[in-house]
Amino acid sequence: MYKRISYTLNTKDRAFPGAPTMHIEPFESMKKGDILNTYQVTLFNHFGTHMDGPNHFNGNGKQLYELELSRFIFERPLLVDIPKGEGEKVLAEDLLPYGERIKEADLLLIRSGFAKLRQSDNAIYSRKGPAVSSQAARYLADHFPALKAVGMDWISLASPLDIKDGHKAHQILLGTEGNAPILIIEDLDLRGLDNESLETVFALPLFVEGIDSAPVTVVAKMKE
Repeated sequence: MYKRISYTLNTKDRAFPGAPTMHIEPFESMKKGDILNTYQVTLFNHFGTHMDGPNHFNGNGKQLYELELSRFIFERPLLVDIPKGEGEKVLAEDLLPYGERIKEADLLLIRSGFAKLRQSDNAIYSRKGPAVSSQAARYLADHFPALKAVGMDWISLASPLDIKDGHKAHQILLGTEGNAPILIIEDLDLRGLDNESLETVFALPLFVEGIDSAPVTVVAKMKE
């Protein structure tokens, strides 16, 4: 069984504060008498479920299309529940109890429960989300060489309430300090997942030459 854990893009959702979203404009329209429907989509590359690549915070880092395809397939995903509210940070001490299991993982999925606000209060969801602290990012980068990516059920690794620490956390995970880059998958739908049935995760971004990061479709393969 397969479960999509990336959200459907739409024009109603908000983005990280100050960032653009998505605009859809018909190019050809059957309603207007054309023989077919086509659309022009203007899409900010950090809107909706998306993947931050090394080039996001590292001018010398690779763009997503330059990475090996194996970087986007995760055969040892680990889901951890770390409840967090508005502006609260995932700290290294929150991850310590899972240390031995993270050593075996190639993808760490952090479920905070904050995603419940995505539908009920999208303004709060976009403006006051949790974060992975720079301290926790340093812990992950220093101790788990097999980790290829980290994903979360809120809008960004950084909270809009503490941009400075969020920038530092991005820099660490994406390899600006010399460590191997750990990809970041933001704004995931982790509802209904559990480690017992989670088998493999496929996260395929749009491969666009010339951009740092991209929207991503993420599919989890679940045991029957």
